[in-house]
Amino acid sequence: MNNLLLIREKINRANRLYEAQLLATKNGQVTPYKRSIFEERIRRTQKEMKLKESKN
Repeated sequence: MNNLLLIREKINRANRLYEAQLLATKNGQVTPYKRSIFEERIRRTQKEMKLKESKN
């Protein structure tokens, strides 16, 4: 793969992480982005979706 494409992907990934850090708020204050908290939110949302699907 072209090195320029790899560099561009790394820059884009860093920008997305930076934006996610800015969006991570708690009581109106910006909190540090923690990967473990993000993964926990994903798991919780997946469980809720499974429960909704099983009820239907």
